Amino acid sequence: MPVARIDRRVNKKELTVDELEIILKLNNIVSSNLDMDEILYSVHSYLPRLILHSKSVIYFYHERTGVVTVQSNIGLSEKLLKILTENSEINFLLQKILETKKAWRVTDICSVEEIKNSQYYQSALRYEGYLYAMGAPILLDGNLIGTVHAVRPESRQDFSLKDLRMLELVANLIGTGFKNAIAYEKELKEKEHIINMMEKKVKRAERLAALGRAAAVIAHEVKNPLTSIRLALYSIEKKSAWKMDFHEDLKILKEAVDRVSRTTEDLLHFSTDTNLRVKEVDLNELLKCLVAEFKKQNGKDIIIETSLNKPVPPVLADCEKLNEIFRNLLSNAVAATGSGGTVRISSSPSFDHVAVTVEDWGSGIPVEIQQKIFEPFFTTKQSGTGLGLAIAKKNIEAHGGTIEVKSEPGWGTKFIVTLPVYNPGRRE
Repeated sequence: MPVARIDRRVNKKELTVDELEIILKLNNIVSSNLDMDEILYSVHSYLPRLILHSKSVIYFYHERTGVVTVQSNIGLSEKLLKILTENSEINFLLQKILETKKAWRVTDICSVEEIKNSQYYQSALRYEGYLYAMGAPILLDGNLIGTVHAVRPESRQDFSLKDLRMLELVANLIGTGFKNAIAYEKELKEKEHIINMMEKKVKRAERLAALGRAAAVIAHEVKNPLTSIRLALYSIEKKSAWKMDFHEDLKILKEAVDRVSRTTEDLLHFSTDTNLRVKEVDLNELLKCLVAEFKKQNGKDIIIETSLNKPVPPVLADCEKLNEIFRNLLSNAVAATGSGGTVRISSSPSFDHVAVTVEDWGSGIPVEIQQKIFEPFFTTKQSGTGLGLAIAKKNIEAHGGTIEVKSEPGWGTKFIVTLPVYNPGRRE
């Protein structure tokens, strides 16, 4: 195409203030936004304000497969887009851009007469009244990843050289957006990798720390009873030789064996999966039986108040596990309250759950310890595995429930257990 012909089509070479402001906005969008869909949408929506045109489309080009896909479209019919993407070889404007990686107008490639005689025009543009078109490449590190195209009807003038350069500028902005987004994604993946590595190290350290605590607990909880067993056996041996009474030694022996047995059971309960044998359970009845058992064991030393008369919806649960959970919580409350104190247990129904609160008026739990009480092997007692609350939490969560603690030093402690209501319609 002669240069003189190109020059005549440049209507206005200088950029207006409005155009400069739009370019600045687009630049800010590309620089600050890392979502490619939003970048494409924003850039494409501003395009008609920079270049007067009827319709426009942004294609992506897959170099390995040669497949062309539409990423953003303003005004072009689905039928036309299908023709242009499924038969991209007839789109000589697209092919020229792919070949040269430069911006082109169709009239820079062929004369108007040649365009009208082309398969590209006859099979695609003619029926929708388009004649003039231009396109610019979207480049990423020198590789062509897509194109931006705009079209005008035959009744309008051809695109000017300024229009073409403006389209090229917009394509460059899209390419920059892609580069920023890819760099950000790469940086994010690198950060995620570092975070994952750090998390693995932290978890490993936590496991080692837990193993250390477990070893200390086992050493304490097994070594001491074994010492008692050894001494009791020695004493029985001596006393039996002299035909003396050794019932007290047998009592010590039994207590020591029971302690080792409890430690072993706690470790097994915590380390194995929770298998539930569920059935419909009335929590109020279960708690009333448990309270009666505690009152019988503790006599008048502890006052246990209850608020279990208001009907609550049934829960689907393992009775044995629930007994273990609330027995542990009541035992802790009784131990924290001391002789002559009061412990309170209550139930509260809700739309989709039942909450059980076990409350004592003991000395409370320090704030710094509250975050640790459900951790395995954490204990403030002289003896014990520190697994009681950890096992309780594990069993509650196996029921789909939650447990939380509320405590203020000097004002006692509340443990609140929440369990989902049994809904026969949801049972699988």
